[in-house]
Amino acid sequence: MFSRDSIAVGAKAVAGIVGLFVVWQLLVIIFSPPEYLAVGPISAFAELIERPDYFASNTLVTLQEALAGFALGTALGILCGAVLHYSPTVRSFLYPALIAIDTIPKVALAPLFIVWFGFGFESKAFVAMAIAFFPLVINTYDGLSSVPHELQELARINKASPWKKMTKIDFIYAIPSIFSGAKISISLAVGGAVVGEFIAGSKGLGYVILLANSQVDLPSMFAAFIVLAAIALALFFIVDFAGRKLVPWKNHAK
Repeated sequence: MFSRDSIAVGAKAVAGIVGLFVVWQLLVIIFSPPEYLAVGPISAFAELIERPDYFASNTLVTLQEALAGFALGTALGILCGAVLHYSPTVRSFLYPALIAIDTIPKVALAPLFIVWFGFGFESKAFVAMAIAFFPLVINTYDGLSSVPHELQELARINKASPWKKMTKIDFIYAIPSIFSGAKISISLAVGGAVVGEFIAGSKGLGYVILLANSQVDLPSMFAAFIVLAAIALALFFIVDFAGRKLVPWKNHAK
């Protein structure tokens, strides 16, 4: 299932992360900042060990919101990217509007989703969706637009139907680009869920960070940061692994 090369890459990644924690702890030991300014990873991990149920339950909430937002953003992003590619008329109207919307900070959109969907799970999932949506749109459109002219001519010569051309050539060629967008979107979805929890959350890692901030509880805050980073990193590698399994020809080309 895992080659020697992938195991070696994973080992180097783990070593890099451990090295980062070591440097972080050494800086805290050397400069000895007060605990209301900075704490080391040992204090953060001690907090995780001391309250595992607290962090596990809030992690599950954020993870569910992020995955729901990612799934919605992926489906809508791929659909919208395909519409932009196959309909020049729609593209001329919709593409500038999408770019304009994308420039709006998503923190500013979060209160709007809360007005529409309330303070529950749905509003955080839609904030995550709004952030995860745009990379999939752009990458799907770029992937479909970059199909070589030779393949398009081959489909025309063989009198392939538009459906067969789309499923057998266009999307097959665009899959690597779509997965590149998905790797960006999955990390952004985690951040989007946290943004929603910042605005109106009573649970989740975003709420943990806000509560720790109000209590000047830096060990809890840094523990939440570590968990968030671990979630985003794990989801990124899961999508990357799925992409390498579903697009094996890309790896062979390298």
